[in-house]
Formats: sequence, structure tokens, C-alpha cells
Amino acid sequence: MVLPYFTALVFGTMLPGLNLTQYADHYDNVHIPLVKSLTGSNFPVIHTRYYVGGNPAFVNASSPVDYDSMATMQFRDMTHALTFMSIISAPEAAKKIAEDEHLFMACVPRTVIVGTDGSVTGP
Repeated sequence: MVLPYFTALVFGTMLPGLNLTQYADHYDNVHIPLVKSLTGSNFPVIHTRYYVGGNPAFVNASSPVDYDSMATMQFRDMTHALTFMSIISAPEAAKKIAEDEHLFMACVPRTVIVGTDGSVTGP
């Protein structure tokens, strides 16, 4: 099955001194609303965030990673993704986003563009 969306992954690293609850709270309740306010209808159709280490039962089962969160951003198509990226890269928006990221992230998040090259398997 071909994926219905154009996808990008974003890997974030927590600012030292924060715990995972504080990091996730800022990401979900401050950063995402900020980005939505800057991008409006060009915000991804689906933006899902996963926090590493949030479930203690699986901490020892997971391979070590060098990030604390992974977000998937799904766009209608490549044009939608490129429009979003151009908005958040514009100097004024980029400055606001960077100022906020410095409050909860240790470094600039890494973005990996996946595109539509993927497969979904279901029951």
C-alpha cells in the first residue's frame, strides 16, 4: 500500500536539567501551538510525537538512542511540505521557533525527509 501522505521525521534532544514530563509538556503545549500559529493551514495534517523512555517497562528493552523525541509530520503532498518548511524557515518565524527550542531542546532538531517512499502493513 502506498502511503497517503508525504512524511518527515524530526528528532529532538531534551535540554539538560529537564525531565521527560517537562520536555513533553513544553513540546506539546507551547512549541506545537507556536508553530501552528505561524503556519496556519500549512501545519501538517498529522503531527505525532513519541517520547523515548516514557514507559519504564520498555526502557531496558530499547536500544540506546541519541534523541528524546521523534515526531512524524504528515503532509498532503510534497508541495504542502515545502510550503510548511519555507514558512518556518523565513527569518521572523525561524527566530521565534529557535528562541522557543532553546527553552526545552539541547540542540536544533534533526529533520529527515522521507517523502512517500514507505509501506504500511495491516491485518
